[in-house]
Amino acid sequence: MKSEELRRKYPKFIYEKFEYEIVNHNLEIKYFFSIPPDHKFTHKITIENCRLKTDDLENLIFHTGLSLIPSYWKLTCSPVIELGTMHLALSTEQLFFWKKLFLKGMGEYYYQNQIDFTPDDFLKIVNINDSHAGPKKSSIGINQNNKILVPVGGGKDSVVTLELLKTRFEVIPFIINPVPVMLNVCQTAGLKPIIVKSILDPYLLELNQKGYLNGHVPVSAFYSFTSFLAAYLSDIPVIAFSNERSSSEGNTTYLGHEINHQYSKTLEFETDLYEYIGNLKMEIGIFSFLRPLYELQITKLFCRYPRYFKVFTSCNFNFKIDPDIHPEKLWCGHCPKCVSTALMLACFITKEKVEDIMGTYPPDLPENQQILNDLLGKNAVKPFECVLTRAEARAAFSGQGLDEILSSWLDNPNLPEKFSKILKYAVAHP
Repeated sequence: MKSEELRRKYPKFIYEKFEYEIVNHNLEIKYFFSIPPDHKFTHKITIENCRLKTDDLENLIFHTGLSLIPSYWKLTCSPVIELGTMHLALSTEQLFFWKKLFLKGMGEYYYQNQIDFTPDDFLKIVNINDSHAGPKKSSIGINQNNKILVPVGGGKDSVVTLELLKTRFEVIPFIINPVPVMLNVCQTAGLKPIIVKSILDPYLLELNQKGYLNGHVPVSAFYSFTSFLAAYLSDIPVIAFSNERSSSEGNTTYLGHEINHQYSKTLEFETDLYEYIGNLKMEIGIFSFLRPLYELQITKLFCRYPRYFKVFTSCNFNFKIDPDIHPEKLWCGHCPKCVSTALMLACFITKEKVEDIMGTYPPDLPENQQILNDLLGKNAVKPFECVLTRAEARAAFSGQGLDEILSSWLDNPNLPEKFSKILKYAVAHP
């Protein structure tokens, strides 16, 4: 079905409500969404081994639900999103934050589905309980301890964050929908994670099969709000993500706007989120520890920890929720993530070692030439994956300009000075 037809047929998407309870020390949350008159969805989240805390818990659960909306709204691209969650509502400034996320964070979805998202009336987000609208200020007091929550995805970036911080802080890994590689990274680090399970309504997948719209969503925004909720429940005052400088480069342009697969990992979104969380008056810091560095610089740091070489992966085939469809190998060897990671690793370890890690050297495979050219910027569109910048790819491939990239630094205004010093020291002392 075409987006115009779906928008006419389904003019409204509703975030109806949520319910929650503690079951066997796990916080179980159900979110209820609908696209009237035909479709209803229930999304389930479980945060394991936590305590029920009543102060402002509903506000945090509410916000986590907001970050889930894109996964269901994308079916019909409805022109109105209605927030009908009990007594909670958003201020004008908060509504602007979410609308911006929908417009920029869903850019790849608009591009792939050829949707014109530029009209002023393209999307409206409204409160049902408008009389209660206003910034919901929380009064949460988190114990100022030495704990840091570090989201772990199984790749090299979060490994670097874990290793650089765990000698100075009590680091707690954070995993959403654990797959073997995530658990193996935590085990190699000697750390026990907080685990969250997030279950899509299977009806969503049924509708995808029937021709409703599909596409990429800003999942890192969901990770951010979910990690915030988990940190609150575990009295952890700091959340350190591992998003890097490279994520701010877009993939292409569409209708005069930059389209970035990684928008919800960018410094722009991080700064918006930092301010949004700050306005909620919660005593939890959230930032990206590795933001000052390019992917190549992070890879250089990662190569100091060879015990992870046979444990980590960036290949997306390993991150399926269904364990029955996990590949036997950690690397497929034929996707942009495999080609990108191999290019970077080969700058700091031998090509033979990369082949030992990945089973092959993907940039040399003839069938990957198109991907390599896309990464190098020879074609108009960079792969829609979390990969290095075009300049990094050219430097890694040719060696020209590599030293300039490796000596670069981008100040992150959201990064506390003590964390900046740790990262600067690590870069300066190989």
